[in-house]
Amino acid sequence: MATLKEVAKAAGVSPSTASAALRGLNIVKPDTTHKVIDAASKLNYHINLSARALRSGHTNIFTLIIPDLENDFYAKLANSLADALFIDGCRLIIQISQYDSGKELELVKQQSSSLCDGLFICSTSNTATTIQGAAGDRPVLLFDDMSAPEEECYDSINTTSQGGMYALIHHLQQCGRKRIGIVGVNELAAKNGPRYLGLTLRKRRYAYALAALEQLYGSSEGSAINADWSVESGITTAHELVRQGMPFDALCCMNDQLAFGIMRGLAETGVNVPDDVAVTGFDGVNAGGFTTPTLTTMAIDFAGMAHSAVSMMRRQLELRESSSPMIPQHVIVGSRLLARESTLGRTASTGFTTR
Repeated sequence: MATLKEVAKAAGVSPSTASAALRGLNIVKPDTTHKVIDAASKLNYHINLSARALRSGHTNIFTLIIPDLENDFYAKLANSLADALFIDGCRLIIQISQYDSGKELELVKQQSSSLCDGLFICSTSNTATTIQGAAGDRPVLLFDDMSAPEEECYDSINTTSQGGMYALIHHLQQCGRKRIGIVGVNELAAKNGPRYLGLTLRKRRYAYALAALEQLYGSSEGSAINADWSVESGITTAHELVRQGMPFDALCCMNDQLAFGIMRGLAETGVNVPDDVAVTGFDGVNAGGFTTPTLTTMAIDFAGMAHSAVSMMRRQLELRESSSPMIPQHVIVGSRLLARESTLGRTASTGFTTR
């Protein structure tokens, strides 16, 4: 097995710099960190967990609490976080809350009394202060923390809803679309149990989409389309829109799962994507590159999100060890527009034609 010295030599840095880079410390420049991580990966290097635990008093085991693993967003996040922690010499335990706020809090309490060093949480309805009551003094990082400003008590990493929605609407405008429907809000979602994302996240992303529509088209009147963020809801919604005469030539969906359902429902009713109706998603999960047509989406930088999460968690642990005060940090994760066949039609790379 490769040693830290061998990793440092391959990356062209000192062993101490390599160690700091693998631990995600901010004292190392990002490009240097990438070189070290790449060298560690190529050499199949991983940190001796038992030795580190004996020296530091930490187990280097962390827990991720997510609503489910069937949703591709959460599955991809879990995979990326596990990879980032592995390179840092740590392990990840995954717990499923099943979109149940009570179960989520119970899982937080259980992990807080275990040997887990810290918690990563994707909450669907609990605020940061509510989670804090269950977590005690355990380090916590939230993904897409939708708490009110006065309740923000933890580090968080959030998706780029505002810039992402503007980029998608602008792309549809450049494609010549005139009547855009914004799909994916349901005012009762937070009350209806499993398979629903947090209502506040829905409102925020949906509001940004409407704001972009108003900015680029001058109005968002009549564009709101209620739907759950799921494949099943997308299929049902597409059928209903077709029964109404399909008043839109583009449908901007709040996540990829919903967009997959919309495209399936349109195909079942004989509506061509994108010739008749263009469709966009949001998240950039892998399946979007293999649908027919492939899905135009705003792709989140999952790897960057995971590495930032590990670095921020390490910061929390170091501040606690030094008894230093911690001011919560809030990071917006990077993303990029993937323009594909659901808005562009035939592509030179695939030769796929929509008819």
